[in-house]
Amino acid sequence: MSAAGLSITGCLTEISARLTEAAAIAKGAVACAESGSEREAVRIAMDLDELLHQVGTLHGAMCLLGRMGRKTDRTAPT
Repeated sequence: MSAAGLSITGCLTEISARLTEAAAIAKGAVACAESGSEREAVRIAMDLDELLHQVGTLHGAMCLLGRMGRKTDRTAPT
């Protein structure tokens, strides 16, 4: 996402995409674990680390944008 495209909607779109990917990875890990390959399931689940970190960062950015918007609304002349 470019700096120019930074918006609450953009953040939510990126969060949704990453969570969709994370859900697919988690389902794959569950399938491995259920078939008896727990070691492989853990290896697959470790791929969630970066996606979840990105989601947390995007969520923080979205919250900051929301707070900045509320602050701007309060200080705007009427």
